[in-house]
Amino acid sequence: MAKLQNQLLSLKETQALIESGQLLLIAGSQSLLDQLPAGQWLGGTTPYFMSNEGAQKDLNRLFVSNLSDLALKAEIKSYSAQELEQLLADRPENGFSYIALPAFSEVHKAYALEIGQYDTLYDQPILGWITGRQLEADPSHLPAAYYGPKAEKMKNRAVLMHVELPESQYAEIEIYNPYEEGKGDDIQFLSTDFQATEALINGEKQNFAHYCKAKGIDGSLPLISDYSGALINTTIQRIEEDRVYFYAPVSVDQVYHLAQAVDYSPQAFRKEMPNSPAITACNCIVNYLNFKLDGEQLGNYEGPFTFGEVGYMLLNQTLVLLHIQNY
Repeated sequence: MAKLQNQLLSLKETQALIESGQLLLIAGSQSLLDQLPAGQWLGGTTPYFMSNEGAQKDLNRLFVSNLSDLALKAEIKSYSAQELEQLLADRPENGFSYIALPAFSEVHKAYALEIGQYDTLYDQPILGWITGRQLEADPSHLPAAYYGPKAEKMKNRAVLMHVELPESQYAEIEIYNPYEEGKGDDIQFLSTDFQATEALINGEKQNFAHYCKAKGIDGSLPLISDYSGALINTTIQRIEEDRVYFYAPVSVDQVYHLAQAVDYSPQAFRKEMPNSPAITACNCIVNYLNFKLDGEQLGNYEGPFTFGEVGYMLLNQTLVLLHIQNY
């Protein structure tokens, strides 16, 4: 099986790879991505990476995953918020699709809210991430995805690389959630949205922001719901006076519990982490911060720290792994 090359590269090294016709996934700061030439690549904004040097922020290099030896063939396309059904239909029969969505764009919100309604969602693997920015950056620096064939920066379109694999191989997605569901109050929301004012707490309607403050909930732990046996996190972005904002939508159809308290240390994150070799990976920026992962080796998993993860549906505070298996 071909091994994917994951590397932190300089701008010049990355430009040379693109110009040589390589098939690439690229993550980095907007100032560097803006300088890349057109070619067979997909890009997204984040300066935070897992690499063989350890987890780190790097504003001067790009994280590059080279799929050239892996793909039988590949196609890179972009999609609007109204083209989710086509996005799914374009996936290869045998392979995977890698997606980059700009944070809080119309297409990010549409994917998060609507993708679960399509019966074909789980027919072929789709994974990827929500693009962000340096945490200290000015809010005017909007996250972006990059459509490499035209070296085009996109702030309101999804970019996908559809990768076809040889018949002897297949793609598999694995997700690692470092949190466990707590046994506290049942929380149900009255609408499916990225924000909430009221919620049903054990069946009783309350202002959710007031509830969080009364319970000492500060957003460091996610809400967890059970999707047919898969525990899915929803990260609290911020708690305002009367309203709570989330990094993924809460669903009216789910019952949520606050996650159990965890030991926020690198050892705790690694304790239950899978050890199967992965082709590439993405990990939530909240995990990087909360578990104090800066400088830490995370097994052999390499890829960007992201502002939301995609493992079919939108995920939060999750490590997503791509495996290529032989039949």
